[in-house]
Amino acid sequence: MFDRNLTIGLEEDLNADVNYQQHFNDSRIDLTKLVDRPPLALSIGVDDRSYNGTHYPLRFGTFGNISMIKGEEKARKSFLKSLLLACAIGGKANNFTDTLDIRGHELQDKYIIDIDTEQDEYDVWLNATRIPKMVGIIPPNYISLQLRQYTPKERKQLLEWLYMDSEYRNNLGLVSLDGYVDCLKNFNDLEESSEFTNSLMKYTSLTKSHLTGVLHLNPGSDKARGHLGTILQNKCETVVIIKDMGEFSHVICQRARGKKFNDFTIRVNDDWLPYISQDEVVTNSDLKLS
Repeated sequence: MFDRNLTIGLEEDLNADVNYQQHFNDSRIDLTKLVDRPPLALSIGVDDRSYNGTHYPLRFGTFGNISMIKGEEKARKSFLKSLLLACAIGGKANNFTDTLDIRGHELQDKYIIDIDTEQDEYDVWLNATRIPKMVGIIPPNYISLQLRQYTPKERKQLLEWLYMDSEYRNNLGLVSLDGYVDCLKNFNDLEESSEFTNSLMKYTSLTKSHLTGVLHLNPGSDKARGHLGTILQNKCETVVIIKDMGEFSHVICQRARGKKFNDFTIRVNDDWLPYISQDEVVTNSDLKLS
């Protein structure tokens, strides 16, 4: 039995201007209602098992959620990001994926924003031009931004403007942030990391868009950098780790909500464009992933 007379002495911590009863009511899950699968923004491969006769795409990212690509320096993280964004747009990009089906969903009329926080103008331009080369045209809904010249505070404020105030806020589909860490003054500050992660969850939920971003690994480890890496990857629906294997890179779905997509490998061709390769890789069970 519940004791309705039980009181807890926390009244002084409650905000009198907040209707907590309304928050409670709005947050309650209706168990009599059928909730649809989260709408896909980007998928990698198709489930080999069918559910009610349907083979569903394996999700990389859904609208309203966040994901992470992490790896060591020069592990081809940016090339993987370019491959995913190009395939999300479509066109001729799937020619670079061989038999692996990487595709975007319901993104034709939504903006795809590609944000780089650390490279200079030439390298950001070089990375951005991969997209039209792979797609076959300059996509009208693709926008590339260089934020190297701004402070962490200014980058974070620009993100807030993009999601909350800009002309794009009501039509965002997929945002890529390379990298997460450059929006914080101290990625080892627990409070700052938590607040930043919560803001990303808020932005993506309100705009019904997907955010994927890049984060470096700690040296000699498979753990993402600092408190930011720990907190952020716990909130991501998908965490991908990319490992440099010399001439190619091994891409592993480390964590996922739902069934993981299969490992794959990528190489870079003579035109500096990434593509799915058929290199032999070890299995997930042979790797020590944190």
